[in-house]
Amino acid sequence: MMDDAHRYLFVGAGGMGMAPLACWMSRAGYSVAGYDAHLQESVRRWLDEAGVALEDFIFPEQVSAFTTVVYSSAVPQSHPILVAARKAGLRLLRRGEMLAEIAQSKRLIAVVGSHGKTTTSGMIAHGLQHCQLEANYILGGLFSDNSTSPVHFCKSDWLVAEVDESDGTIDQFAPEVTLVLNLDWDHADQYGDAAKLDAAFLRLIKHTKQKLLLPDSFHLKPTGGATIQTFDGAATRLGLDPSPGGIFNKVNGDAAAAVLSFFDQPLKSDTLSTFPGMARRQAILYEDEQLTVVEDYAHHPTEINALIGCLRTKEPDKQLLVVFQPHRYSRTLQFKSDFAHSLQAADAVYLLPVYAAHESELSGGKTSDLADAFRDQAPVELVMSLGGMRQLQEAIKDSPTQLAFVGAGDIEEFAGAFASWIRASASVGQAASPGPAGEAASLDAAWADYLAPRVSPDCKLKSHEPLANKTTIRIGGSARFYAEPANFSDLLVLLRAAELYELKTFCLGRGSNLLVSDHGFDGLVIRFSAPAWRRVVSLGEGRIWASAGGRLKEICGFAAKNGLAGFEFLEGIPGAVGGALRMNAGAMGSWMFDVVERVQFIDEHGCYQDLPKEAFHFGYRKVEEISRGIALGAVLCSAVGDSEASIRGRIDSYSSSRKESQPRGASAGCIFKNPEGNYAGKLIDEYGIKGMSVGAAEVSEVHGNFIVNHGGASAADVIELVQKVRAKVKAESGYLLEPEVLLVGQSWDEVLSE
Repeated sequence: MMDDAHRYLFVGAGGMGMAPLACWMSRAGYSVAGYDAHLQESVRRWLDEAGVALEDFIFPEQVSAFTTVVYSSAVPQSHPILVAARKAGLRLLRRGEMLAEIAQSKRLIAVVGSHGKTTTSGMIAHGLQHCQLEANYILGGLFSDNSTSPVHFCKSDWLVAEVDESDGTIDQFAPEVTLVLNLDWDHADQYGDAAKLDAAFLRLIKHTKQKLLLPDSFHLKPTGGATIQTFDGAATRLGLDPSPGGIFNKVNGDAAAAVLSFFDQPLKSDTLSTFPGMARRQAILYEDEQLTVVEDYAHHPTEINALIGCLRTKEPDKQLLVVFQPHRYSRTLQFKSDFAHSLQAADAVYLLPVYAAHESELSGGKTSDLADAFRDQAPVELVMSLGGMRQLQEAIKDSPTQLAFVGAGDIEEFAGAFASWIRASASVGQAASPGPAGEAASLDAAWADYLAPRVSPDCKLKSHEPLANKTTIRIGGSARFYAEPANFSDLLVLLRAAELYELKTFCLGRGSNLLVSDHGFDGLVIRFSAPAWRRVVSLGEGRIWASAGGRLKEICGFAAKNGLAGFEFLEGIPGAVGGALRMNAGAMGSWMFDVVERVQFIDEHGCYQDLPKEAFHFGYRKVEEISRGIALGAVLCSAVGDSEASIRGRIDSYSSSRKESQPRGASAGCIFKNPEGNYAGKLIDEYGIKGMSVGAAEVSEVHGNFIVNHGGASAADVIELVQKVRAKVKAESGYLLEPEVLLVGQSWDEVLSE
């Protein structure tokens, strides 16, 4: 067991290099926590099972709880956690540096090379388990069957690990054994030129202590004292059945066999042939007689050449269409001519926007620049949406087709969404007639199929879910799709799925301050009701963090318990934090942004933001930036301390005032905004509108700015009543009242213009 005084925070813990390392360290007894804004559910499961403490939100104020921060190459140096860690004097290590430190106490077998590291490491790990050979391993990816762990901890001195050259840490290792698969020029952002990359590999080779395993064709001249052995043909020499197809897999199989033989134990003949493969490596997403959909991680011209060659060999009678996502602007700029040459071996090519990782846009490295490099048939630039899926579906409908999604970015999401769409279309096509009904049924089925493996088991997914009972006014139709995400990762998956399938979204808290149309909402409604969205955490120095689903009444109570004054007005607002931030909710002369220090939200472009109060344009009943995005939580602060008894006294006073002045029946809260220089409730009272009704909807006799549902009222009733109240007030006073309550499923502009 490691020293509990040392605590490690992995930033970018969901990365394919980071997650297995975090798992291994946790299993070895290290105290490990993980944070990642984009954590795949399959990866979350492995991290959780390994005992890694996962946090949806970690703030700079909390970094002092750790001694070392480990970060992936995808995390920019400007990340707030890294900035705070440097300021606090914590140790910061790149993933490769952390692995190198771990490896110092082990007899490391390092798997290196430009291509095939993950597959070869996976073959070795599979062989170790299959032949019951004791050795630790840390992979750089997941097995395709998702049943075998990407990491294994045991008491053995041996450690097999994929050592990645992309982050510039490769020469910090001193392996017992080094397996070099190949070496191609890449990573211009890190090395500048091929000579520097070669030099880094040569330094690793020189540091190798015992044995160096190389292919016959390796172009560098090794230095150092390690024994050199070639691995070509090793699988055949050892009598192992061949691994599943592909040019690289034969090479990878020979390399894996050479490593496994190093343990000097008999190997089962089916060691390689039973290898399940690695995720995103020639993974078949859909297959029937007409169509095969394949996903592959290839992101280098050499890899694309090998992939296309393999696919042509497997199904030579089918047309081959390739959807390619360039990975990083620097690599696209570096290889655009080579990419174009390799991709033109397909019958048709579709290009997606560059996956930037942490890079800023580079001139000459965009998708359009890659398209310009094609000499013959021009590629099609494709949008990652349902429109793009339909375009692909049209391209494959007349001919037997292999469709390959290729790249190392987030293309897997688009590929998965397309495969789900095709499965749904094929299934629905047998049971429903073509047309809008069949299209709608396909979307319903595709949505469920896509999300099932991607969200956590605690995420609730429903279709055609009634919304009336989820609002305070108890009115409204159903949501076509409805979800209650269990964590931040679930939320991101849902939002990405909505983007891919072109669905409108609406986020729901406690359901106050809104009216749902009788027609419901033809899109996705997300409700923040899970425990993770109701957290309230003290950050010290008069500051608390509250997540989006937290009840304002509970925030008020938490503040009182901690002796923080200034939050008392929240007691009288029936909503949750997310809605209060969106609307700058107020009561008793105070406003939400009076107590806000900074807000965490997803902006209109889908990007996570953590911004100070000063970055927002907030005013009466609206915050521009948040109204276009989704509030996730906020750091709230108070400069004033007081006794809990005094604070609760004020809370009780506000509560009594509210009960006396507001109706008890079902309502959405204040229905109208106060016009400048006056009050909506006062105007309604003055002109004798209290008690006006349409159906079971009535203007409250207690407070004129409330419309109460006496039971069975419809949205149409409320809308008609709003129209009548507006008309009366306008005619009598000249004031045109504007609704404060949100109308979901329709727009006020639409219904009030009728």
